[in-house]
Amino acid sequence: MTRRLNRRALLKGAALTAGAVALIRGSFAPPPVAAQGDMPAGTVHSFATGGVTFHTYVSPPQAVNVTSHVIELGDQLLVVDATMLPPTAAEVGALIASTGKAVHTAYVSHEHPDHWGGVSTLGDLSFQTLPELREGLRAEATAGDFPEPASLLSGSDLALGTTEIGGVPVEFRAYDNAEAPKTIVAVLPEQRVAVVQDLVYNGVYFAPGVDRKNWISILESLRDDASFDTLLVGHGLPTTRGELDTAITYVKALDAAWDAAATPDDVVAAMKAAYPAYDGEFLLSLTAEYWDK
Repeated sequence: MTRRLNRRALLKGAALTAGAVALIRGSFAPPPVAAQGDMPAGTVHSFATGGVTFHTYVSPPQAVNVTSHVIELGDQLLVVDATMLPPTAAEVGALIASTGKAVHTAYVSHEHPDHWGGVSTLGDLSFQTLPELREGLRAEATAGDFPEPASLLSGSDLALGTTEIGGVPVEFRAYDNAEAPKTIVAVLPEQRVAVVQDLVYNGVYFAPGVDRKNWISILESLRDDASFDTLLVGHGLPTTRGELDTAITYVKALDAAWDAAATPDDVVAAMKAAYPAYDGEFLLSLTAEYWDK
């Protein structure tokens, strides 16, 4: 079975766990959005700073708490990622509609399908990304395991660097070979917010990653970057820059467990023992697919 089939089946079948309770914490009040079918509702976590309102949609634990961000910049929106499953993507669509504002830019941050699988559910909304990132996901996106994300595959390219949306400066960056082969990060320096997606998870087991030592170096560089205080992450609640230290410690522990393990199950056991309260055990199951010993 291919990785994409495993990801789809496991995400759809993953059980709710007590770890989800640990994610609903901190200063963000999480109003539920409408559940659909057998999928529990996700939650929306909103805050405003520097004249910008940030909404983070967090999928239910069955969809490993994967996020989408809808950011109100003046009379326009910046949308980051589409989640994976039709029910969660539909809730993102409802969040977008609730603002009453037009989407200026929507982009997919990296090639993993839990972040782009819901693109087709969002209808005519066109998603940008980087050309090499689009080509990295094209084979999986057209294999028939997910509704084909036509607006992403035919979308325009996201320009890196600083631009203005609704009069607000937004800097788009790209980082190579961390959790994914390439990841787009958006920094809003005036609001001191960075949308880092799967470079950082919050209270959720991390995917194994492409190059963990390089991933650690990237996280250390972000830790030393003084342009933001708040992180919007790819799995879990918005958090503070202190989560970068937590992520560095986690990826170091994962890399050490990998080096010491004789089998993928050894890695899974080590990470469960080290982080027993974390959610998203499905992501640990990907260890076998990444196993290179």
